[in-house]
Amino acid sequence: MASPSALLSTPLPSLDTTSTRSAMNRLPRERRHVARRKSLVRRVHAEFEEMPGLSLTLAQATRLFGLPSSAVCARILGQLAEQGWLRLNHSGRYVRRTLDV
Repeated sequence: MASPSALLSTPLPSLDTTSTRSAMNRLPRERRHVARRKSLVRRVHAEFEEMPGLSLTLAQATRLFGLPSSAVCARILGQLAEQGWLRLNHSGRYVRRTLDV
């Protein structure tokens, strides 16, 4: 085992911020903005709760919620569907899941 003085004299590895930023840029966007994603999920959920008859296509939901792309919207709607709050009906519209379904 190394002596305490030898451990203190060992240089610490440098933190290369460019490689850290580079690694962050390779992550999918939803992993970098977890709080923002949670906020969007709550907002979309609230809209469907406030308007039980709301029925939206992916394109309509993307525009209504002001999301940057349909891929982002699809992930959010998909998450709500997986959680049992929404369902995708036979005509390709996202609707609030009801207890009788």
